[in-house]
Formats: sequence, structure tokens, C-alpha cells
Amino acid sequence: MSPKVENQMPNTSRKVSTPVINNLKPVMEGLIPAFRDSESGEVHLSLEQNGTLSTDHSFFNLPSHWVSGVNSLGEPMILIPSIEAGYWRSTGFIAIAKQIQLPLDS
Repeated sequence: MSPKVENQMPNTSRKVSTPVINNLKPVMEGLIPAFRDSESGEVHLSLEQNGTLSTDHSFFNLPSHWVSGVNSLGEPMILIPSIEAGYWRSTGFIAIAKQIQLPLDS
């Protein structure tokens, strides 16, 4: 059974119960969303439009030569194939695809 935590919704008196996996916090602490060019090894942290660190994998503020497609507002939507998402930790870049190993169907 998953532990539950109650979160107060902003500007309301309604409370919501949300399942939380508490044991993942130590694993995720210190991981910053980032992108790496697998050909050059160049790494950039994920940033919001205003330049602050992002809590998710945002395409804003990535080098323009990494972007292969934009939307009607000129915002990056598609990255070149050599760019991989991952996380930056003090020890270096950790690619998401290489860390996730799903069980094979039999």
C-alpha cells in the first residue's frame, strides 16, 4: 500500500490525497534535469524561459544548433537525434535511457 500525503490546494479548503513514493527522494536528490549531445559530449542543464534551473526537461535556452524544429512562437519543440535527456549529478551526466531497464515479456 502506498503512503499518502495530504496537500492543501491553493486558495481552496479542499484537501487532496496523493500517493507518494517516499523512498525515491534520496535517489532523486541532487539530480538536475539536463541534456547531452552524444556526439560531442556537450552537456547543458535544463533551464526555464527566465534562465532559472528547471525541475523538468525543458527545451528553453538550449543551444540553437541542438534544435531541429520550433513551434509558431519560435519555441524549441524538436531536438536533433544526437541529443539525449538525462540528469546531471556532481559525478557527471546520467542518461535516462541507459538507466531504465524494463523487464522483457516472456
